[in-house]
Amino acid sequence: MTLHEAIEKLLRQTGRPMTTQQIADELNKNKWYQKKDGSTITAYQIHGRTKNYANIFDRDGSTVSLIGQSTAKTKSPTTDKPADQKHLVKVNSTHSKTSFDPISNTDTTILILGTMPGDKSLELGEYYGHPRNRFWKIISTITNNELPLTYSDKKGLLLKSKIGIWDVVHKAYKKGNLDSAIEDVEPNDLDDFIARHKNLKVIGFNGTKSEELFDKYFDRKSSLKYISLPSTSPANTGIDFDNICKLWRQILTK
Repeated sequence: MTLHEAIEKLLRQTGRPMTTQQIADELNKNKWYQKKDGSTITAYQIHGRTKNYANIFDRDGSTVSLIGQSTAKTKSPTTDKPADQKHLVKVNSTHSKTSFDPISNTDTTILILGTMPGDKSLELGEYYGHPRNRFWKIISTITNNELPLTYSDKKGLLLKSKIGIWDVVHKAYKKGNLDSAIEDVEPNDLDDFIARHKNLKVIGFNGTKSEELFDKYFDRKSSLKYISLPSTSPANTGIDFDNICKLWRQILTK
């Protein structure tokens, strides 16, 4: 039984919506699905898998239900804690932001992880969309290619170079562009990504915040090489272009 089949079976059996954590806990108990490495199923894995099967599952924040299954919630009593109300304000705020899908394919050997897109990237619908972000110039330089002019060509350069990109954060409250402003994090399902990309060898962290968040939510795997990289953000003005390229070339080392 696959993971999404086990989730579907559980939701049909319970007849009610469940949170990703509740689903993970129940599947770890009943063993309907077991990971090949023997590790426990996480809420973040449930999040990623149900997101990939939108034709089967409805999502409402961290709550999962089957299509057509009621997601109505009991109204909170007036004695709710202020902290809970504060959280609800954040979730419904315009500062609640969601990251993009990954750019990768089955040949991907290198994964670059950021934190989450900034405002300009979200506006354009493009990774590293700020004109002063040095990411695309760095990638073209270290792979000995001309800087692509279109976003389609930029994605093509990544895939040709066997480089994938994604963010650690799937959804979070973030006011402004600084990574220090990220709160209420819901991570992407990186365990599932790693499991599906059999040729992956290297994970590079674009800045210290992405590495910090990765280590908070995920375990490092002995089969992969992890590399800390200086941020390509416009806010990182402490390193010149030649030196930042020298450090980023580490991702290409076999």
